[in-house]
Amino acid sequence: MCAVNYLALLYLLFPAVAFSGSFEIEGRVVDANEEPLVGATVLVQETGQGIATDGNGHFRISGLESGTWTLVVRYVGYERRELSVDMPGEDEEALNIVLTPDIVTAEELVVTASILDRITRYQPTQSYDESDILQRNTTSLGTLIDGEPGVAMRSFGQAPARPVIRGMDGERIQVLENGMKMGDISATAHDHAVIMDPQAINQLDIIRGPASLIYGSSAMGGIINAHSNDIPSKWTAGSSGFIGGEGQTGMESFSGFGRYTYGSDSQAFSIRGNLRNTGNMKTPVGEIPGTDLRAGHLASGYAYRNGRSHSGLSVQYSDQRYGIPEDPFDPDEEVVLEMQRLAFSGSVQREYEHPFWQATQFRTTFNRYTHEEIERAFIDGTLADEDLELAVDQDYVQAEMLIQHGSLGILDNGTFGLSLDYYDYEVGGEEALTPDAWSGTLAGFVVEEINLSGDWLFQSGLRLEWDRTGSLANHDFPDAGEVRNHGIWAGALGVNGPLTQDIRLGFQLSRAHRTPSVEELFSDAIHLGAGAYEIGDPDLENEIGYGVDLFMDYESVNREIHIALYANRISGYITMVPTGEYEPVRGLPVLEYRGSNAELLGGEFSYKQKFGERVRFSGQADYIHGSENSGGSRRPLPYMPPLRLTGSLAYDAGTWWTDLNVRHVFAQNRTAEGEASTSGYTLINTAAGLRLGNGNLHHIALTADNLFDVTWRDHLSRIEQRDIPMLGRNIRLSYRYYY
Repeated sequence: MCAVNYLALLYLLFPAVAFSGSFEIEGRVVDANEEPLVGATVLVQETGQGIATDGNGHFRISGLESGTWTLVVRYVGYERRELSVDMPGEDEEALNIVLTPDIVTAEELVVTASILDRITRYQPTQSYDESDILQRNTTSLGTLIDGEPGVAMRSFGQAPARPVIRGMDGERIQVLENGMKMGDISATAHDHAVIMDPQAINQLDIIRGPASLIYGSSAMGGIINAHSNDIPSKWTAGSSGFIGGEGQTGMESFSGFGRYTYGSDSQAFSIRGNLRNTGNMKTPVGEIPGTDLRAGHLASGYAYRNGRSHSGLSVQYSDQRYGIPEDPFDPDEEVVLEMQRLAFSGSVQREYEHPFWQATQFRTTFNRYTHEEIERAFIDGTLADEDLELAVDQDYVQAEMLIQHGSLGILDNGTFGLSLDYYDYEVGGEEALTPDAWSGTLAGFVVEEINLSGDWLFQSGLRLEWDRTGSLANHDFPDAGEVRNHGIWAGALGVNGPLTQDIRLGFQLSRAHRTPSVEELFSDAIHLGAGAYEIGDPDLENEIGYGVDLFMDYESVNREIHIALYANRISGYITMVPTGEYEPVRGLPVLEYRGSNAELLGGEFSYKQKFGERVRFSGQADYIHGSENSGGSRRPLPYMPPLRLTGSLAYDAGTWWTDLNVRHVFAQNRTAEGEASTSGYTLINTAAGLRLGNGNLHHIALTADNLFDVTWRDHLSRIEQRDIPMLGRNIRLSYRYYY
């Protein structure tokens, strides 16, 4: 009944207002040989209306008003194309849209993007649009992209699952929303969740290389940038939006989501919201208590455009509550985490007709974040006691000015700017982990591209930061008062270009710099959510990492191959090490933060093959070898992903599609001190979907994860009891209606 109420509420909040216009856009999508591209997606960017092409590559979108519309056309293996269509037009003939094969661009380099969408130009390593996200498990950001080449998932139940990129976790991975930091504390511990619902994302990018320096110096593993479009970037007069829902059997989950946008010639208003109610995770051996999730998110935005200027404001509120599987075998105790986030964001942007100066943008965000970890005790199923073990209140503000330029001399294009951020961190509760703290950072950055001879491209980036961090006394840390000052620099350079007509090579060098977090420096208390007594080290040095990447891309008409090899050497690499002792009151293990030298070596391989226009096969493999180098010995780093192999076979007929995926993960026996090994496993997943509608679009997807209910254990799971398996068979049904 609760799920029905949620869905009814969403339908009231986001009415499906259909367009009343009297015009339509009709045409065909073909390749360079005039062969139809079956199942190509054609969307009206301003409204979200869309349709997949039929067996002849034909499409028709009806119900449009007069004006200028932007069509976005996508097809796997081909370059995305945008074109403007005037309604009514002088030429009434059907459109003939020709797509060209997508040239695989080096993952470390950047390409041009719409200035109103992203002022910084980059080529993401992986990019997922709204359709991709709809077909994936959206319980958390970690479950959304787990299994992609080089991307694994740090799990502690479904809710706090967070991505791990090339073996790097925590603050070595930056999660951004619309290019700005979120102000939560998800990077600081494995029981902390990203306070974001993936259903709010309309595009997700994973970024590495010089362009990532625009966002920070510490992202050794990469940047994950989620675009929510709360401040509308493009619109037309009238109403548009979508509404949908998702249900899953593996945790008796229901979620509903909707977005509504209304625009005039110069202004637009948007509102979105979603509710998620997820029960405990079900495994082949039974249900795991303490893995439930309740969440609600609401956001609204306003945008104004005038000629070449664009500005906007947004506000969002998130409320999230979830359990932690701290001791699943003790039904008389549970640990619950509750968090709220209130965020205000704004941006002002202007484009110029100047041949060199292209655009400027100022953007800012303020986040008020609260976090509580609560222990509850039960007697005969009745709540007997409730204690606030840890409370965190954090205020975070960030402001950036970016300037984008075009060609001048040897420079092809570039972006440079300034960034200022500040946070104030207050800690309380019976087991306050750290003293209160504050930190401020001033940074300047530049990313430049140079076109070399023979279509070779050179890109370089440099970021300079000055960081000042201080600890403040509170009830549990009366003697705190240390101030640390750091000058930081990070840089990267890369080059790539064609070796032959079909083969492209690339090379990149990078330097990253990360200062220790407050928790790593000053922790000295029980962290109940993490199930340990944590001890920081105020003498920890900064992490300094040097990386090298080599890659090769091959592409022909029906085949794509990508190979990447990389190596990272990091001094002062901070890990949490068991001391072998136990805290006497609760019996929790004592862990210490320690710094040492580390080396991470790895590789990624992917293969894609098309059989005709409808069938495609893809395969991939990735592996990471992490070692701690201390005193001449090489010991395994903890929580390194094992070797993984994945194969997928898909059929897409345009209006319907189906996919079969097989993933095999090998055993991980190369483990750090105190870390248990895990066995190998094979998971089979299958999916099917429908794309229905002429003007408005219905998108339905049915997936079955772990189809044969295999008992498996993820090596990156932070659940201490290693005999507790991961999610069993999970049937997921999702639906979204675009109007």
